[in-house]
Amino acid sequence: MKTIKNLFIIALALFFFTSCGTLFTPTKQKITFVGLPETRIYDEGKRLGTTSEDGEAVIKVRKKLSDKTLVAKKEGYKNTYIELNAVFNPISIINLSNILAWAIDLGTGKCCKWDSEYIEFDMEKAE
Repeated sequence: MKTIKNLFIIALALFFFTSCGTLFTPTKQKITFVGLPETRIYDEGKRLGTTSEDGEAVIKVRKKLSDKTLVAKKEGYKNTYIELNAVFNPISIINLSNILAWAIDLGTGKCCKWDSEYIEFDMEKAE
């Protein structure tokens, strides 16, 4: 009888910890960008945010399974491309017991995260 109870507890735990990336991590990750003041940061043409007068901006960037390139734009300067690299999110390891949970985390991009939460970038003056 004790083994059945133990098996039930294990099965229950596996059920509740499925799709852990989805349960325990947000869809977006905060990244601090440091560059020139009043620089606008874009993702595929959509403005994510603008650096303040001190040249810093904390922006939430949606996670993806693959790398992402953002663009920094400022009048009088050339566009600067900022590469975000996707890395494996270790919390997803808890999903090893459930293929459906892996599918959910893959579909939402929560099995990955950005490798850096602090990015400094330089810009060249336009000619």
